Amino acid sequence: MLKNRNTYMEKLRALRDKPFIKVISGIRRCGKSVLLRLLEEDLLSDGVSHDHIIRIDMDSRDLRNRIRNSDDLYDEVKGRMGSGRNYVLIDEVQNIDDWESALIMMYTDLDADLYVTGSNAILLSPNIGVKLVGRFVEIQVLPLSFREYIDFTDGKDMNTAFRDYLQYGGFPAVALMGQDPNIWRTVMEGIYSTILDLDIGHKNNVRDNAMLKDLAEYMIANAGTVVSSKSISDYLNSNNRKNSRITIENYLLMMERAFLLYKVRRYDIQGKVRLNTLGKYYVTDLGLRNLIVNSWDDDLGRILENVVYLELVRRGYKVTIGKTRTYEIDFIADRGNERTYIQVAQTLADEKVRERELRPLRETGDEYPKMIITMDPQIISSYNGIKNVNIIDWLLEQ
Repeated sequence: MLKNRNTYMEKLRALRDKPFIKVISGIRRCGKSVLLRLLEEDLLSDGVSHDHIIRIDMDSRDLRNRIRNSDDLYDEVKGRMGSGRNYVLIDEVQNIDDWESALIMMYTDLDADLYVTGSNAILLSPNIGVKLVGRFVEIQVLPLSFREYIDFTDGKDMNTAFRDYLQYGGFPAVALMGQDPNIWRTVMEGIYSTILDLDIGHKNNVRDNAMLKDLAEYMIANAGTVVSSKSISDYLNSNNRKNSRITIENYLLMMERAFLLYKVRRYDIQGKVRLNTLGKYYVTDLGLRNLIVNSWDDDLGRILENVVYLELVRRGYKVTIGKTRTYEIDFIADRGNERTYIQVAQTLADEKVRERELRPLRETGDEYPKMIITMDPQIISSYNGIKNVNIIDWLLEQ
């Protein structure tokens, strides 16, 4: 039986039969294909007949041999159409040449509700702005949230589940297989190498795979740390990897497009402007980080920060790093007219640490809500209006 992912399914149900192409995007193995299967079950349970659901899996060798370009895809779908409304579910659409043209032809010519998935940032295709502008909506899928992880791993107490979540990450296959470290490593190595070699290296015709690997490992190991072109270049040079700023930036963009990393820019709160320097990158799944670092608790503060960032993205926030006049705030979370300032720390038990974490929040100079998230038990609910929240409680809020 498939495990449900209600947050994403609710979005898909709300968009059903709406005049948009639904693009389900996300890192490889995060559960996009399962969402299509769940959607298919949902349609069948609502009375849609089998012959009005057209499922095309482009990871299938048979289909790859038969469907190579936009005309092949269009003909395949049209040939399987029944009378009236049909539902077309295409998995890994980016494996088809000029897939954008096929979608726009189907959108224009056929009575079809279209759903597609992709492991690369297919919405960044240079043709999409011309061919699909205003005709698609993106549903970005991440590995399991902590709430979902609990559902996938029944029977654990909350603290044990959270420790395992931090250690093993949230890829659905990893959560379902149990926590055998040897099996976990084998599975994670397979996921990581496929992302690096296929979704990044092969997809972008990377010539220097050794440099790509070194750069990826450096960025993953330093997730949540302020980085600059110079610091990255110095690291690569220390590993005898000749590099240029342009190459580094191109490789980083490739990693973002494969959803391996998320880039977060800084925002000057007083100047009200986004800054282009000294941003941070966060890794899409902590299991990947722990695979590279070979440890899960060596820098718990940054690990918790990564968890909070991903959860904010899941909840639909636009996230930046806050810069006050003299300090930095971990996150500014914006959603519509709503804004929250957030600091993340392992503990506030030490008075000096507590003051260090609270000071940037006090310096914002505005009245937006402010929050500090830690692993401390929720004994003190606030510090002079700054909300104090236990991270497990916060992750389970929604």
